[in-house]
Amino acid sequence: MNEYIKQNEKTKLQVLSYYQIAGGITGIGLVIWLIAKTEVITGLVLLVFATGTGFYSFSIFCGQQLLKGNIEKGLKLSTINQILQIIQFAVLGFAFKFIAGIMLSVGIDLTTSFNFTFNFSFPAFEVTINRDKDLLKVGFNILAIYLVFFIGRLEDKIEQERELFEASCKETADRVAGTST
Repeated sequence: MNEYIKQNEKTKLQVLSYYQIAGGITGIGLVIWLIAKTEVITGLVLLVFATGTGFYSFSIFCGQQLLKGNIEKGLKLSTINQILQIIQFAVLGFAFKFIAGIMLSVGIDLTTSFNFTFNFSFPAFEVTINRDKDLLKVGFNILAIYLVFFIGRLEDKIEQERELFEASCKETADRVAGTST
């Protein structure tokens, strides 16, 4: 299974899987730390923590799929995982940010004036509803954008290798069938 994947692509798959697993584990650790620091846990706070844990668990699952050899499924899920991490925003009291790994983001903060922002962060999760209504900012995680394209190129390369492998196997089978008759 997956014997057609060259070592270079196998290494890239492993790095991607470990990156997602490490980001997910670190994120779950962050959630546990935040729960320990939270004095009053209401139903809504618990829902936010559960949502964050779900997102980080998804990141771990994506990495595990790649390590288990479920390459096609793992790469599709990894793409979804990275897309979820691309945009961060705070608009009209609503905010969202999910990072399972590293964030290198560029953005615009229009809260008081036009400010160009550049941020670096490790795992982070933020969901805000009806708070800080005057905030107006948006950011894009450059690393997540890069990883979406990286995964797409990796999928294409693996597909090419699979097609070459299958063509080679068919050619060998045809040759063997031709010599046995």
